[in-house]
This record gives sequence, C-alpha cells and structure tokens, in this order.
Amino acid sequence: MIWLVVLAVLLVIAVPAGYFGWRAFSNRESAGGAPHGKTITPGQPVTAQTLGEVDPATFFEGVAKRQMTQPLARLKVSHFDDTQKFLSRTGNWVIVDSAIDHKTDKYYFAQTFRSSPNDDEPTSAICKGGKSYSWSHIVKKWQVVPFDSPECYKKPYTSTGDSLFSSGLTPDQADKALKTLRSYDGFVNPAKPTLLSAGGRTYVRQVVDFKPVLVGDDQGYAGTAITMWAFRDAGEDPVSWPWSNPWPLGVGIHAVYYLDTKTLLPVAVFEKGIGAPAHGSDKPIPAPGIQVINYSFPKTLPAPVLNNSPQYLSLLLPQGWKVQ
Repeated sequence: MIWLVVLAVLLVIAVPAGYFGWRAFSNRESAGGAPHGKTITPGQPVTAQTLGEVDPATFFEGVAKRQMTQPLARLKVSHFDDTQKFLSRTGNWVIVDSAIDHKTDKYYFAQTFRSSPNDDEPTSAICKGGKSYSWSHIVKKWQVVPFDSPECYKKPYTSTGDSLFSSGLTPDQADKALKTLRSYDGFVNPAKPTLLSAGGRTYVRQVVDFKPVLVGDDQGYAGTAITMWAFRDAGEDPVSWPWSNPWPLGVGIHAVYYLDTKTLLPVAVFEKGIGAPAHGSDKPIPAPGIQVINYSFPKTLPAPVLNNSPQYLSLLLPQGWKVQ
C-alpha cells in the first residue's frame, strides 16, 4: 500500500507548477535604483546594536545576492496545502532533499514520506545511478523501487527551490534579478533584522513580505510570477533550469528568514502564501499553503550513499513548528 501512496505523490510532484503562464503576463515598469543604506556584510560584528542600524532593504538585497551567487545550494523542502496540515504534519508529509549543479546538470535527490510526526517507519527514497532506491523495513536494506522514477533520471521540478531565488548565478545575473524585483514597486517589503537565540544557536531573523502587486495595463495581480520573471531577466530559463514554485502566479509570500550570523546566508525559512484581493472581474486569489526550507551551501555535490541506515530526513524551524 505504501508504494501506491508514494507513486501518487511522485506523479503529482513530477508536474512543474506555475510554468504555463511565465511568459504571458510579464509587464515591467521602470526599475528603481539599488538601495544604499547602512548594512552588514559577512565578517563584520553582528549584534543587536549593529542590526538596529542597518537599512532593511539594503541588508536583504545583500542576503539575496549572496544566496544567488553561491555556486551550489542544497535545500530540504516541505510544502503543505493548508495551515492545519502544516501544524499536524499528517497526510503524506514529504521532505525533499536536493542539490542541482547547473554547470554539469548533475544533481542529488532524496525524499522521506511520513504519515505523521510520530511515524516510526517513514518511507525513504534516494536516487543513485538513474534509479530510485527505498529503504525496506522488512529486510533492513535499500532496494530498487519497482516503478518508473523520472526524478532520478531527469532534473526534478517541484520542491527543489524556495520560489524566490536560485543559487548558481553570477554577480551580474544576481544584480539583474534584483533590478527586476525593484521594478515592481511594493513587491519586496523587508522588515528590520533582529537577533534570535534558539536551540543553543544565534540567528539573524528577518521577515520579508513579497506582496502581490498590480501589473501592466490592468493585467491583475502578480506575486510569485515576479520572482520567476526576475530569474528570467537574469538570463536563465525557468523551465529548463528548473524553477520550483508551488503557488499560483498571483500569490505573494510571507517569508521569515533565519540567517547564519557568520555567513549571513539562509539556514531556514518559513514561507506562507499571501493571497491577492479581487480586482475588476477577477476573484480573490487564496493562498493557504505553507512551505518550510532548510539550506546548506556545500562546495561539492552530495554523493548518494546506500548504507545500513534509512537516512530519514528532518527539518529545522528555529522558533518551532508554528505559524509565523
């Protein structure tokens, strides 16, 4: 029975979300200049006082550019259709662990499927040599999955990104992406960063709201479409890269970032959809979904290892599993 569940999930996540309109609705305005307020860069003291002095927009653009210009990013991602599923983590809770080297098109991809937070025997799957292997709780070893697993022989789409920024870009490409984001007035809204101590570790916490905005000649609201357009304007194709986005293109994102105090790169982010209001004859666009991402930035692509362990995946939220 678990294979039927896993197969159903894989069939769903194999479809690239939100791609079909990525060219149709873009209509840019004149881009504003880059913010030049006070900020902190890696290596400088990170204290409550220094954070209190930074300009939120300048600081966040620095974070975003650092993320985009990392050669390689490894993300662990879970998306939940609604708040209740997020809070309970029931109903086929999936964690995807992936890293894509866009220079070589090689990638790492693994998943854990749980029925609840207390599931004692989750299903783990990992790609190796173009095949999917799953941990058997009966024979206590990895076995080849007995059905087609396209995520193991072509770059996967869903749950391989954070819907906002992609690593692997050059500094010039990152600047072009940020310029596009600025051109949609009111879309990026960073709050003042603060220090947070949790779980024996200190983070920089920054809330950034990517709010839906009206675009073009009465084309309606755009939200996550704008981050996709920014990626396109950086010179990359959101389809072939690929770009992962579980939300409708008109929906925004309320993002709570947790940054490493030394690198000022994301460690984790909590994302909640921001719905778009009604406009003209268009109905409101609801956004009930929640997404959680953990980040690391390795120097090399992880290698799949089939050892004597099921290698269950987990996710960290520094402030706990709650709506933020």
